[in-house]
Amino acid sequence: MPGPSGTAHGVAEVARLVMMSLWGRAGAELTVESVNGRAGLALRRASRAVAVVGAETTGSKVTALWIVLNPAKLSGWHR
Repeated sequence: MPGPSGTAHGVAEVARLVMMSLWGRAGAELTVESVNGRAGLALRRASRAVAVVGAETTGSKVTALWIVLNPAKLSGWHR
């Protein structure tokens, strides 16, 4: 799980965080989106965004993910 700084490191830690915190609930819709000009994902439930994930890549590897969960910052992502 994330350390004291709130940052998850490594494939296993990030996958566990995403599965437990975001994806593991019924009725979720995951779509591929452009997030700040980069590849990303939007997770919605009942057309309301609950998380937006931006990815930084190097070659074919994801090197960083930014996950926005703040409802005030997600209002523009609602459908």
